[in-house]
Amino acid sequence: MLISEIEMISPSTLEECLLILSTEGTELRLIAGGTDAVVRMKEGKWLPEAWININRIKELRHITEKDGAIHIGPLTTHSDICRSTLLQKKADVLVEAAREVGAVQMQNMGTIGGNIGTASPAGDTIPALYVLNAAVELQSVNGTRIIPINQFFTGPGRTILKQNEMITNIIIQPQADNEIGIFQKLGPRKAQSISIVNVAISLKMGKDRQCLEGKIAFGSVAPTIIRAKKCEALLTIQPLTDDIIENIAKVAWKEVMPITDVRATARYRRDMSSALLERGLYRLMRRWESK
Repeated sequence: MLISEIEMISPSTLEECLLILSTEGTELRLIAGGTDAVVRMKEGKWLPEAWININRIKELRHITEKDGAIHIGPLTTHSDICRSTLLQKKADVLVEAAREVGAVQMQNMGTIGGNIGTASPAGDTIPALYVLNAAVELQSVNGTRIIPINQFFTGPGRTILKQNEMITNIIIQPQADNEIGIFQKLGPRKAQSISIVNVAISLKMGKDRQCLEGKIAFGSVAPTIIRAKKCEALLTIQPLTDDIIENIAKVAWKEVMPITDVRATARYRRDMSSALLERGLYRLMRRWESK
């Protein structure tokens, strides 16, 4: 099947889109920015009978704070995230991750819903969503369900999303005044390529360098994003001096589970996971001390 032979359907409302998705016996795929879809089509993958272009559904593009949580529509672009004063103040780690998603043109077109739906272990915004305790809202004509982000992915390119469902909202927990976050990425070319390793860190700080609670999520080192639980447990034992940070980073080397592929060896990914975590924690401490 040629790309030009695939039908394109463009609903203008969420209700209309959900009705189309409920059609049985037809292979359908959603498309928004198309930054991943176009590449997959050129590779001979992702060739459904019809594409559903959801760009006209305005209600799916928003960043709002409601009932103590921040709601982000799936059509919100990475540039929208970077420009949001709300997210800059209450979800800095997500803003930093969005800034690393490809070149500016890709940030303008690519959407957070697409980044999640593609389910790549190297997706840059996904580790940030993990440390923000995100949940994904899924809708179909049959109803709505809300799934914690760590339960949404089942493997590379695979999710629990049903054929008749779509992502309609991403819900994150805002950072408190004493919380700081950072996103670190290693790629062959800065901001232009798939991550070899990435890491998101969020820390809730007390006096001096005492961490009260910490969350660390690595990407591109396992079939799905992983939380570094052993490293997290060490964050709160004693103040985060430079020596303690170095020791925590060494634990990350054993905690990640990377593979060797055309972009990097497993050992290199382990080394870089440790290095990125160490650098990220150093930078967070400098940032905290300058507040």
